[in-house]
Amino acid sequence: MIAIYIGAGVDINPIKFLKYIKTFYYFDGQPFSEFGTNQSNNIMPNGRDGFSRPKFIPTLDENMTSINMKLINKFDNTRIYSDGNQTVYYYTNTAIPDHYEEIKNTIKDFDTLIVAGHDPDSMFLDATINKIHFIGFEGTCYHYENESCDVPDGITNKLHVGEITNRFNKYTYINNKGVQSSFDDWGSYYNYYFNLDFLRKSKLI
Repeated sequence: MIAIYIGAGVDINPIKFLKYIKTFYYFDGQPFSEFGTNQSNNIMPNGRDGFSRPKFIPTLDENMTSINMKLINKFDNTRIYSDGNQTVYYYTNTAIPDHYEEIKNTIKDFDTLIVAGHDPDSMFLDATINKIHFIGFEGTCYHYENESCDVPDGITNKLHVGEITNRFNKYTYINNKGVQSSFDDWGSYYNYYFNLDFLRKSKLI
């Protein structure tokens, strides 16, 4: 199994909770920018660029080390971490859809998609013909956003309108403790998430 995670930040939960996945491809626009390929000319009072994240790489390395994922190689914008069992190929300064053409051959065999904290543009689905396992994490919003949202072509939006449901064969929700609940269709996944979200907002759980 090969998983991709777009907008991964410094998140290590998928590696911890998905031990059966041996290969991960992580992508993020940081440290260049937290917002895709945007770069600000709005220099902050402290002299820093408002978009760049200079602490990103040190924090990433620290988080990976905390779960025994050692940095075994790095070149250009790519960092490779491994514990001998799982391997993470992390493409920093890389945004989708901006850099899709550059990475599409790299991810052509992926069969698992991690959607956590960020609803990625659905363009990358064209890179594979495999049926995909959707894995979502607690703390992420999976509600439908209208066409005026920041990512109108995002995975979640397109699942809600039924445009890409044929690309997926399984949906799994993982809470902050690593407990997993799986479903055969998007409607069942979303209803489960919606009920949990309602209970949290009502402070019933």
